[in-house]
Amino acid sequence: MLQRVGRVLFRWRSFTPVLLVLVALPLIWRSRGPASPLWLVAGLALCAAGQSLRAWVLGQVPDGTSGQNERLIAVSLNTDGPYALTRNPLYLGNLGITLGLCLIAHDVWLLCIVALLFAVQYRAIIAAEEQFLRDRFGPQYEAWCARVPRFWPRWADARSARPWDLRRALRKEHNPAAAWIALALALIASDRLRAPLRPWVVALVAVGVSWLAVKAWKHRWLRGNFVADLRRRVREAAR
Repeated sequence: MLQRVGRVLFRWRSFTPVLLVLVALPLIWRSRGPASPLWLVAGLALCAAGQSLRAWVLGQVPDGTSGQNERLIAVSLNTDGPYALTRNPLYLGNLGITLGLCLIAHDVWLLCIVALLFAVQYRAIIAAEEQFLRDRFGPQYEAWCARVPRFWPRWADARSARPWDLRRALRKEHNPAAAWIALALALIASDRLRAPLRPWVVALVAVGVSWLAVKAWKHRWLRGNFVADLRRRVREAAR
């Protein structure tokens, strides 16, 4: 049962944060106003740590394994680099970004509720992934589980035979990075509604322009691929 729920949540995991934001809006609005700068500093640090971990993973792992796939897939088992520290480094990075945003919102109830919902969702997703990998790789997977913890990292040699690729990380991470940075800016600006909003609007526009620039580079829009990319996205949305 848990694995079945996890498979459904795995497919839609990119959209569950949107629902979470809508549910959390009353709490977010209630907490708007001045707060200790420690909330902001801690939140930004946690977001940056989570994003750095995600970029490390996605800039290094091969295609057909970790990523933003909609179905469980693994042509090989990742066991080195960040996967030598924890079996779920991407989800650990997600936790850092999610809790970091809650700290920026400086609401204790929001932090507790989001942490609980995160634990429930990802426990089911991880259960589905573990069953899939156990069936796929058998003894190799069991040996990896025996030496590497499921979630909270251990101290170990994290070197990898594959070099880290900045371009690959940008291709994989520009969407989630732009989303959480924009949300963080919106939260910070909402605490300062009596101050001029122009700097925050400019910052949000800069995030949007940067996101579009990376998107254009990734899909080669300037080489005439914009229409082809648009058609592909329409076909995918219609499935």
